[in-house]
Amino acid sequence: MDWLEDFKPQLERLFLQAEKRVRSFPAPLHEIGLRYLSAFDIRLHSSTKNYICYLLPFWLERMLSARLEASASDALLQTARHAALGNVMGMLHFFIQDDLMDTRQQDTPQDVRSLVPLSQLFHSEFITAMSAASSSQHHTRLWEYYHDLSSEWASAVYDESDSDYFLHARHRVADKASPIKLSVILFMLEANLASQLPALLEQLDRVLLVLQMNDDAADWSEDLASGNYNCLLSLVRQEYDDLASNDRNKQTLTFDALTEAHVQQAIYDRHILQRYTSIAADSYLAADSASLNPYLSQFHAYLIRQLTRMSEQVEQHRNLLLQQGSIWYYAKLSN
Repeated sequence: MDWLEDFKPQLERLFLQAEKRVRSFPAPLHEIGLRYLSAFDIRLHSSTKNYICYLLPFWLERMLSARLEASASDALLQTARHAALGNVMGMLHFFIQDDLMDTRQQDTPQDVRSLVPLSQLFHSEFITAMSAASSSQHHTRLWEYYHDLSSEWASAVYDESDSDYFLHARHRVADKASPIKLSVILFMLEANLASQLPALLEQLDRVLLVLQMNDDAADWSEDLASGNYNCLLSLVRQEYDDLASNDRNKQTLTFDALTEAHVQQAIYDRHILQRYTSIAADSYLAADSASLNPYLSQFHAYLIRQLTRMSEQVEQHRNLLLQQGSIWYYAKLSN
């Protein structure tokens, strides 16, 4: 059982279908849409891989089909294919929304004008695919859930920085990915297992938290430069606040005052990535005993291994710097 290899034929089919749908967009938006899709196409080596978006419906289908008769299992696979297509289209819509919120003054009006209608086209495809995945008896309830998930997403992208979710409301870090939960809700409604939704959504939230932590550990330098909220930077700032509370000569840091040198010092001199990885590992221990989906649990463990590897590489680099006498560069701010 493997969370990725077992599903590669389904992923190949999924992106062929997604490409076909985007090619149907009006010109020239279909060309822009295909470029956007290719940036996340799992078939391309250079693409960004949003694994959970593509795979979650198929993980759910494999989990539930084992409990059903063959005829019901075949119908569930069709549901998974529709939901996975919906997830891809929804992902592209919401990623464009993020891009629009990050629009800078130097971006051309033409860039923005093309993204707005393209986002709407992706959203329409998302609605169409999810509607096709759901039986009529569950439509009303499904879209009631979507209303709530959209509210969670909107609140999170607007408020995460001011509220500092990672420190003060960690359960809300996953809310930026709330729309993906619709595929889980759809499956459990279709299988008449709505009573299991709270536990499964909690498991998913914990995975989404660690996924965001991985992204933020990889992207902290870019987020620092652009002023975006970042979980690792939040922990680094807390580290300096704790130091300031114990030393009157040190001042607390706002996110705006945080510099690359501060972060490098926290990483190389104060082992911040080890603490960060420990937080991620704790999320797995808490979720594992009540794991409802083994593929989701596998992916959770994979994400933690990724963070652990990153932390170990930093420690190896730190030891090399110590041998070369270069660690003083990162440690000098503490003096």
